[in-house]
Amino acid sequence: MKAGLWFGGLSVLLSPVFFVLFRLAVFNTVPHDDYVPYLLWLDGNGLGGIPESPYCYRLLSMVMAWPLFRLMPTIPLTNLPPGMPAEIIRATAAITLLSYLASVATALLTYRLGRIEGGLDRGHAMAAGALAWVLGWYTQVTAIDSLALLFITASLCVIRTPWAFGAVLLASVGTNEKIALVLAFWLTVRGVLDAAFRQKFTRQIAIAVGAVALYALLVAVLKLPGNEYQLRPGGFVDTIAENLAAYASGRGLLLNVLPIAVLTVLAICARPTGLFRRMDILLIPALMVVALILTHLFQAGRIVMHAAPFFVVPALGALQSGLKNQTLKDV
Repeated sequence: MKAGLWFGGLSVLLSPVFFVLFRLAVFNTVPHDDYVPYLLWLDGNGLGGIPESPYCYRLLSMVMAWPLFRLMPTIPLTNLPPGMPAEIIRATAAITLLSYLASVATALLTYRLGRIEGGLDRGHAMAAGALAWVLGWYTQVTAIDSLALLFITASLCVIRTPWAFGAVLLASVGTNEKIALVLAFWLTVRGVLDAAFRQKFTRQIAIAVGAVALYALLVAVLKLPGNEYQLRPGGFVDTIAENLAAYASGRGLLLNVLPIAVLTVLAICARPTGLFRRMDILLIPALMVVALILTHLFQAGRIVMHAAPFFVVPALGALQSGLKNQTLKDV
């Protein structure tokens, strides 16, 4: 009940942000993965269609958006392209609302994570939630990256309960494959380097690796078309070269280098606490490699930012510890 009140209150407080996101999406102001046809296909609308791989495997994300599409009215905006169908406007608004609500929920769960796992006081836990919300803007906030960040944060909140962690990871397979991939990287690296962690979280490591394997099996069986270069190791060298060249451009500096630098600074400043250790910084270069091999040009920053839930709480823990030490010195 209390969490619901917090969620509702924060949603109302930040509601202007939804309209900003909706305008960005419906006017196609910023590049983003377009899931509108997928949602319309799910609704049985003739304007819809199944997207190519890997987007088609994220069916559950559109299942979550579908009730919003059915319930919300068409929101008229000035200067919309003439003749834009009402269904497209509503579908865009529904996906945007899902992203918006996911970002609010991520902030609240980060607050909970900070209190339970990070040992943060209320003020610093609230700051952690606000920081998580801000970092989310480095991702595709007009698509479904916010939903992935929510799942990752939720996984960390329930990681000590294997059945709940397993339920989240199972749902993630059909929501966004990056969720299981990020958690599998983190858990595997920690398990290899930290024997105590490995013994305590053996089941969770197996669950995360199993989720990645399940997704790989799904891709291997269905073999849906799209982005075939991701499955051809022979072309990885060319893809890496193209991506590295893009990093040096002005756009590459803003969309790739800056987000990675911001997250790296947070990771370096972070104080080991609860679940988190300094070795978790290895997740950043791991995701950079994934982005170099499996994406094109200007995707690395948002891909790496999916690791933000691992560093926000310990970064605020370092700030809290520093302020306490300063207070003691002043006294």
